[in-house]
Amino acid sequence: MKGSVMRKIEDAGRMGQICWKRMGEVWEVRHIQDQGVAVGQLKSLGTLDQLEELVRWDGQGQYRPLRSEGNLIAGWYYQVNSAGEFREVIEVIYPGLWGNAKAWEEGRLKHQTWEEALAQATERVRKKVMEGGDLPQRVIHENCKSRCLKAVFWAGEPPALEVTSVPMLCTGPCGMFWSRVEG
Repeated sequence: MKGSVMRKIEDAGRMGQICWKRMGEVWEVRHIQDQGVAVGQLKSLGTLDQLEELVRWDGQGQYRPLRSEGNLIAGWYYQVNSAGEFREVIEVIYPGLWGNAKAWEEGRLKHQTWEEALAQATERVRKKVMEGGDLPQRVIHENCKSRCLKAVFWAGEPPALEVTSVPMLCTGPCGMFWSRVEG
């Protein structure tokens, strides 16, 4: 995408576990597993509040604290009638990630490096990291890469560049990362 591979990220068609089809100023957003399913077989969500409630829980009814985790429930669709409403839908599903992708595409994405993040950590955490050897890489592998759909951009991982997909970029260690480091 970066370097004008695409004209607009709105036209990409995919981000994480969702996909969309644009028909003029109308977008139909759904889970990627439901790509070939007829709309009549899917639950129609009519409000952002309904969408918010749906994305809050996984298929077992468990709370999803990490919206970019690969456990978004399938079986729904949401139709929007404007670019602004489309952006709102994406923000409900993946908060902040559309803005990150847009900033990255335009070459203005700011992100924290590992060194900057570690410098802001407490002395106890810094000591744990220093004594743990490859602890940050283990946590990235065991937590970030196994649970989250985002590219670990702050640790130097480049995003997957696919013309049909909007990149999901992690711009700094999250609370789940630090919890694993500490615990």
